[in-house]
Amino acid sequence: MKDFLLEISFDAADAALEELVQARLFFTPSTGNFTTETGGKSKVSAYFPSVQQRDAAAEQLAGLNVDLSRKERDRIDWLERYQQSLRPILIGKRFVVAPDATLIPTDGGRLPLIIPQQQAFGTGSHQSTALAIELLESIDLRGARGLDIGSGSGILALAMLALGARKTIAFDVDPDACRPLLENRMRNRIAADRMPFFIGELTSLREAAFDVIAINILPEVIISMLPQVVARLAGTLIVSGILTVNRADVIFESERSGLRVAGQLEKGEWWAGSFRLSAS
Repeated sequence: MKDFLLEISFDAADAALEELVQARLFFTPSTGNFTTETGGKSKVSAYFPSVQQRDAAAEQLAGLNVDLSRKERDRIDWLERYQQSLRPILIGKRFVVAPDATLIPTDGGRLPLIIPQQQAFGTGSHQSTALAIELLESIDLRGARGLDIGSGSGILALAMLALGARKTIAFDVDPDACRPLLENRMRNRIAADRMPFFIGELTSLREAAFDVIAINILPEVIISMLPQVVARLAGTLIVSGILTVNRADVIFESERSGLRVAGQLEKGEWWAGSFRLSAS
């Protein structure tokens, strides 16, 4: 089964246009939509049950000062996703993730991460999260200082600590991430001083440099942050949350920022890469 998407992009400052777009979508058979904003542009992603209904909706938006893009994606089976959350997930060579400690096998020899399914925050079930963890496994984190940007549940920060990092800092711009970060730190019995977290921007950090930085968010956001991130990088940068079709853009912008590719992985339509400073 597939979902058929119509992406509508326009100037984020044009509130009247956004209202008009939403009003016209209301009279279509769209099953729902969400809005994102990046680089002064707003993008409304609307879901439709069929190609015909999506294309008919596009015709209703004709004549507006918007850019339209048609896409297809595999439909998410939310019941299956929930059922998966109730059993352990094996990630890479060393990790097992489960929503409760009682579900962790006692004889598996893997590093446990206790992360329940919560809202849209990472639990390891998504390929982009798994890719980031697998790349973390490939580097020596013993005694390292880590940074998890756009941390969500904090799973990447927790994985760094499990792999031997001395301290990781996690942060997210979404205030709703505060509770999962606090609760997951407690579930995994991590002392607060080993995994401090905050809600805010990268500019709020006092620490100057990190041995490993992990970012699992939208590629356009990653690209916009690269100059600030590189200024704080003393080791390896891991980026994920990137569709394979956007890989070349991320690599190009990273190299422009003084980085070189150190490793890369793919799962399905998702790509993740590790980078180091070109001079190192």
